[in-house]
Amino acid sequence: MNEESEHVDVDTLKGLEPVSSLSSERLQELADQTVIEFVEPDTTLFTEGDRDRRLFYLLEGEIELSSSIGNSQRVITAGMPETWHPIGHKLPRQATAKTLSHAEVIRIDADIFDNLLTWDQMAGVDDSSTAEDDHSNDASTEPGVSNQTLGQLHTSSILQQLPAANLEQLLARMERIEAKPTEMVIKQGDPGDYFYLLESGVVSVTRSNSPGEAPVELVQLGEGASFGEEALISDNPRNANVVMVTDGTLLRLNKQNFVELLKEPMLNWLSFGDLLEELEEGAELIDVRVPAEYDQGHLPGAINVPLQEIRQHLAGLDRELHHLIYCNTGRRSSAAAFLLSQDGLKSSVLTDGLKDVPSAYLIR
Repeated sequence: MNEESEHVDVDTLKGLEPVSSLSSERLQELADQTVIEFVEPDTTLFTEGDRDRRLFYLLEGEIELSSSIGNSQRVITAGMPETWHPIGHKLPRQATAKTLSHAEVIRIDADIFDNLLTWDQMAGVDDSSTAEDDHSNDASTEPGVSNQTLGQLHTSSILQQLPAANLEQLLARMERIEAKPTEMVIKQGDPGDYFYLLESGVVSVTRSNSPGEAPVELVQLGEGASFGEEALISDNPRNANVVMVTDGTLLRLNKQNFVELLKEPMLNWLSFGDLLEELEEGAELIDVRVPAEYDQGHLPGAINVPLQEIRQHLAGLDRELHHLIYCNTGRRSSAAAFLLSQDGLKSSVLTDGLKDVPSAYLIR
């Protein structure tokens, strides 16, 4: 498509929606892997009917969008307000885009962007009883959980949601870890491998907002608290540190067992057809994307609660309703649904998000 290219700068990305929703750190990551492409006139950027899952932005020049629907043509010039958003973003593509002049464009893989945004939003969740995980190999471990421990943890919102059979297996597969003050349980940026329950003691949850900055304490957690699930749900690196404040005992569950015994049993996936049927029965629809994504096209009746704000809205959700949650891919919505389930709310997730939802169902 292009004869030459150069990396885009962060300031350019800050002027684009919904890209500007990313944190400075994630914007820099995206800038490092995104190039400005210098395109010749009469170059086709995408074709009507394509399902290429790329976000195209026009920085300089003019392009024509032509559609077989009504034989319509429309010219878009760089600088127009609509160029702040992805060009022709609905899938399948509703039109063919062709350059009318020399042009500068960038294209962003939608899945990469969604992954970065998920990581950012999970880092922005208002933590009160959860955080992120990973553990030092220096700790002493002991398999299994005693009946006494089960009694101590009966109030855990996660354990209360499990079927009895899963609970028995989960407790059998957990490891007990004895930890000392100042010991690092989780390190920000590391891959997620364990989910934790705090049997005794106190931990501090801290986060660095950018590389090289000293971590800031977010919250201290005590007996019965759980943490570490968010990186396992979203398949992203740890978004916080967890450090022991006192002597304590932790129970940990590896990722494979977490997915098998905790995550999947607590998530209910719906097809689009099933979702429509649930709406007919009075369910509530929640869009957990950022406002810029929501404004570009959402399902009728959906309320917009971005993932990073979901915790602070839990108390306001109707506990009698079935909550249907969606995003672009199912990644963010599955994380949100898990958090609702932790709080005892009934929720379901739209399988694969809006990927295969006909554009005719979306409104602006």
